[in-house]
Amino acid sequence: MCEEKLREAARTNREPRISYPVFGGASAVYALFYTFCLYKNASGITYPFFVAGTLCYLFFCMGKCRVPFGGSADTASGALAGQGPEEESFMNDAPGRAAVAFYAGSLFLLGVSVCLTDDWKIIGMTKTGIFLLTVLLALQCFYRTKGWGFSRYCAAICRSLLEMLHYLDTPFGDAAVYYKGREKPAGNRKAGYVLLGGVTAIPLLVVVLALLLSADAVFFDLFSGILEDLKLGSAVLMGLMTVAAYVFVYSFVRGLTTYRMPQRTAKEKKGEPVVAITFTSLLAVIYLVFCGIQVLYLFMGNMRLPEGLTWSSYARQGFFQLLFVCLINLALVLVCLAVFRESRILKALLTVISLLTYILIASSAYRMSLYIMHYHMTFLRLFVLWALAVIAVLFARVIVSVYREKFPLFPFCTVAVTVCYLCFAFAKPDYQVAKYDLARLEEVTADTQEGGRNGGFDDYRYLAGLSADAAPLLAQGDVRERLAQEDVVQRYYGRVWERTEDMGLRDFNFSRWLAKKSLEGWYAGQ
Repeated sequence: MCEEKLREAARTNREPRISYPVFGGASAVYALFYTFCLYKNASGITYPFFVAGTLCYLFFCMGKCRVPFGGSADTASGALAGQGPEEESFMNDAPGRAAVAFYAGSLFLLGVSVCLTDDWKIIGMTKTGIFLLTVLLALQCFYRTKGWGFSRYCAAICRSLLEMLHYLDTPFGDAAVYYKGREKPAGNRKAGYVLLGGVTAIPLLVVVLALLLSADAVFFDLFSGILEDLKLGSAVLMGLMTVAAYVFVYSFVRGLTTYRMPQRTAKEKKGEPVVAITFTSLLAVIYLVFCGIQVLYLFMGNMRLPEGLTWSSYARQGFFQLLFVCLINLALVLVCLAVFRESRILKALLTVISLLTYILIASSAYRMSLYIMHYHMTFLRLFVLWALAVIAVLFARVIVSVYREKFPLFPFCTVAVTVCYLCFAFAKPDYQVAKYDLARLEEVTADTQEGGRNGGFDDYRYLAGLSADAAPLLAQGDVRERLAQEDVVQRYYGRVWERTEDMGLRDFNFSRWLAKKSLEGWYAGQ
């Protein structure tokens, strides 16, 4: 009896929850739209439309599954076709309208930011954020996520992607099952035979054409011209991209709508708090000594540095190490809250560590600021300052979680990181870097070129490596005159001009368009 139930559960777990013609058709349309938007177009104006299409496809599948979203918090009754009461437990309490609106709005803004920049670093991070937010939105809509913590969310993300791999065969298997179960009229059988014959002929045609092309030069020239006109290579790549997108989205949603993610009851914390108290107290003592040194040496600056150590070299040391220590502290506090039993002493120590982390954040940021003042700004240095600001925001919520554990921490972190990253992406870091460095260069020029490594700016190669986001600044008349003797900067103008040529409607990018406008009328390479 138990074996029969297991076999029935396995069979049910592989059955599609949406009829194949509807699900397969929607997935095929989405795959075609995906290819139209993104084929050889990594940062064009079609990217926000692609994000909007992804949301429409996801909400369409949810609607066909009768998955509730943006409504009441009651579990959907019979949310999936043929689902009994005992099978409803894996379904989600409907996420509120505000949550759905935040995810959808953030995803669309991230898509818009892609076509506003030419910076490959920002584009890569933004696309990663779009992927993760889309997966989180799907999880919140398809599963009961209330009460999930960091580890549960991370496990669910990994599980959903693994389930996608588990269901990679279903786009073809579901189609075979569907068409096999239909009664086909004679006309349809003949059409199937024609399709079978065409597929069978493909390898034979490849062999025969290869032999004929090598046998006659005139036939080769004629056929080569036809292939060039048809742009067969692009057509094949577009077809492969469409098939890959179809298989990916079908398998991903198929796994979400079929797999029952087990609901785990909240586990009682079994960790002995004395263990946590011991190592956190030792860390707290070390942090107290270190933070005291930061206040006396770095912030107040009223004590002598070790012999041979200048303020610029002192400031240069440690900001990356302190950034990692802050991340370690964040993970440490979260693990202690999740594993060890409640203890007033442990809470006090975690609060002390969290507060001392703010001094570490301030120390790292101050060191970085001093280093930037003595040298120059780069993307990585600006990103470190942004990351420190985000960690400071997260720790404010972590301190609250020490005393109010039931307050949802993961959703807060998702919102905070998303909002902070949107501000970072829309600010165009390369533009801000060029703005700071050019201002520093102007100060050095006004001081009769005093500086170099003593406080000036001489890294023109880094300026020349910036994206087209910086072109409106680097192409200004006074800047061009000041940098006229720098060959690397002249090559930058040429590289940017090449990227702005032949920009069509589909791959239109606002940053490259502004760069082209700033170069028009004076750039000799045109």
